Amino acid sequence: MIEGYSFNDNLLAVTISPFSRGNIEDPKAAKNAQGTIERMMGFMFIIAGEVEMSIDYANYTFRENHWVEFRPTAEVRLIRYSENFSACIIMASESFILDTLLDKKPIPVSHFVDVRESPHLEITDDELEALKHSADRILYYMRREHHFKKDMLHNTFYNFVLEASNIFRSRDGVRKQLQNLSRKEAIIRDFLMLVDQHAMKEHNPSFYSGKLCISTQYLSIILKETTGNTANYWIAKKIIAHAKILLRTPNMTIKEITGTLNFADQSSFGKFFKKHTGISPKKYREDFSTPR
Repeated sequence: MIEGYSFNDNLLAVTISPFSRGNIEDPKAAKNAQGTIERMMGFMFIIAGEVEMSIDYANYTFRENHWVEFRPTAEVRLIRYSENFSACIIMASESFILDTLLDKKPIPVSHFVDVRESPHLEITDDELEALKHSADRILYYMRREHHFKKDMLHNTFYNFVLEASNIFRSRDGVRKQLQNLSRKEAIIRDFLMLVDQHAMKEHNPSFYSGKLCISTQYLSIILKETTGNTANYWIAKKIIAHAKILLRTPNMTIKEITGTLNFADQSSFGKFFKKHTGISPKKYREDFSTPR
């Protein structure tokens, strides 16, 4: 069975345990049905069984005692899972993570999985138990009413991230490569990583094709062929993600955000933002600032 809880669409906790005939009408159909996971920062640890997933269009098989991490911009699809598959998934929006870490000790990026190599890390039984305990605390506060629910969820999520960081630090950054990528898969992987790093300043696909030492036309062809979307789509997607985070930062003016994102002026930034979100930057900021 699948049990899931959501907090303001910013924090999602899901537990998956083996299906039985009483849970669903057609277990075989359910196991093989493809599904799309919401695009948030995701953390999954597998308690039993195995699952096959596509992450940024590369296929992986994850098993018991595996930790898996999904970037906010990753394209994640479920392909299949075993009958005894059991796992816990914690997903958080970039804004929730930002709010959690604002007044906390910074966590080095190097502690997290280097997705250029593999989104996967093998963990010990003791490490699995520590993660389960931290995730259970998140689930506990998501299930119940609490006067300080938001604060408790930020704190328990931070504890969960610290447990994961402790595991990563003990590995000295060593990751296992699960499979050899094809040439096209490697280009897509590297392109998405370059977009993550440079989209705030570089908006033109030619910058990325130059970095990859291929033509812009070839980059467009393999992206469209493999992902169904153009280079401009992926670049705009990342720019909008950055813009939303900056607009939630109260001490930055829209003019300053325009400069940070390398737009010529506020008008061009406003048109770009509205084209991709349906609302103006000012309206987005006002909506975020309004108490729910």
